[in-house]
Amino acid sequence: MTKSIKTLAKKRTLFALLLALTIFGAVYGFAATLNVGANALSAGNAAVASCQSSGTPTGTYALTYDSTIPGYKVSGVTVTGMDPLCNGKTVSVTLTGTGNASLASGNAVYSSAGASTTVAIGALSATPNATTVTGVSVAVNG
Repeated sequence: MTKSIKTLAKKRTLFALLLALTIFGAVYGFAATLNVGANALSAGNAAVASCQSSGTPTGTYALTYDSTIPGYKVSGVTVTGMDPLCNGKTVSVTLTGTGNASLASGNAVYSSAGASTTVAIGALSATPNATTVTGVSVAVNG
C-alpha cells in the first residue's frame, strides 16, 4: 500500500512540473509576440522621438465661483508652452490632490494654427473644489 502512495505522489509531482513548464512556455511565447513601436504601449525597448523639442508645457487651471461649495471650483485647464511640432497630438491633463490622487482629467487635440502654443481643455471629468487641487500633470500623446 505504501508503494502505491509513493507512486501516486511521484506522478502528481511529475504532472505539476509538466504543467508549470507548459504554462511558462505559453506565457513566454505570448510575450514574444508583443510589438515595440513609437506610438504603442508594449513590452520591449524602442527609441521614441518627442515632438516637444524645447521647453516644458505648463498647465494652469481656470476657476469659477460655485455658491454651493461656497468657493471656487476648477472649470478648465490651459496648457501653454506647446511646441508647434506637436500639432495634431492629444494633450492630456490630470488634476491631482493629496497623496497624488486623481481628482479630474481631460484632453484636447492641440492645433498649432496661427503659431498658437496653447491648448484649452474645457471638458474635465469632474470639477473639483480648487482648494483640494495640489498639482497639474500634462502629457502629450501620440
